[in-house]
Amino acid sequence: MSENFKTEGERTDKFWELLEHENSIKFQRIDFGDAKTDGSLTHPKGGLMVNIEVKNEVGSGGGAIHVQNAVYAAKYAAGQAGVLRQFSTCPTLLIELAGPNMSLSGAVFSNVVVCDQLTPMVSLLWQPHSPLMLQAARCFAAVRMALPRLLAYYDSVQSQALRQQLDFPYPTSFTASDGNGRVHFKYVQQLSCLCFRGSIQPHGQSVFIKFCRSYSTAAHQAMATAGYAPALLGFEQLVQGWWLIVQEFVDAVPWDEMVNKPVEPLKAVVCALHAAGFVHGDLRGCNILVAASAVYLIDFEWAGLVGTATYPYFMNHADIQWPDGAGDGRLVTESHDLWWLRNLI
Repeated sequence: MSENFKTEGERTDKFWELLEHENSIKFQRIDFGDAKTDGSLTHPKGGLMVNIEVKNEVGSGGGAIHVQNAVYAAKYAAGQAGVLRQFSTCPTLLIELAGPNMSLSGAVFSNVVVCDQLTPMVSLLWQPHSPLMLQAARCFAAVRMALPRLLAYYDSVQSQALRQQLDFPYPTSFTASDGNGRVHFKYVQQLSCLCFRGSIQPHGQSVFIKFCRSYSTAAHQAMATAGYAPALLGFEQLVQGWWLIVQEFVDAVPWDEMVNKPVEPLKAVVCALHAAGFVHGDLRGCNILVAASAVYLIDFEWAGLVGTATYPYFMNHADIQWPDGAGDGRLVTESHDLWWLRNLI
């Protein structure tokens, strides 16, 4: 693919040849009337497994390559895959090729289109002495691994899924923290971008479900044991560094909405946190719940042991005033938690 191609069609044909030979597949072009895809792989049940968008060189051909690829997948999902979408989120692997550069993206379709770029643009130039070539090899290996899994997924799709559950993330079970095996749950309501309310099946206990990139289960468990956090029912590490956190759903009021704030109980909570050797890092009012006379800490994404917990990168410095010394990648300290405490009371 590092050769010079006179036209986009020539580069597309060569890319087809490479992928079809390596993966024993056959691409086709899907005609939407006003446009055609540069290459598509469909399943007999109607799912779009793979879609390719090609530009002969970076910046040529007009349009943003990732957006254009996602739009074609969305058009297919809304049209040809309309019936299948009643039972599936129709996952699609998107491959973008701009000159000798390739990237991978993924798309699913529920009540909205969700499309994420999975890799950066990776050079396909022949550079045998450069570690950059490993990136290209990993991309092609990822395609080879994804294809049979997508095929198996679409083969297994049954016309029994509930439409409303397709609007939520795919995990519907977790390993119980108390050692009682797998626990299944049903989504009930989306509370924010990554937070949901659910119910344990079959008895219906309400739970709070959160997806995040990092989480101190040790800090959460320590505070829950002390009665200062909702019970941590389970947690699991998912793909791509994501965590699933399931805790009891507490009928409580956020600290910021309280008129008569229980100051002394909050002081006791923060004292207990530090006495256990942990820091929180984000003790804003939205992360403190009040139920009757009890005060609970939630959101332990930045929490951890004193001396090891650090703030994430890309903190919101525009809208939130942080304590002195709190910054991207820096240590979370007890003094930072106490700064928040003084501001809260």
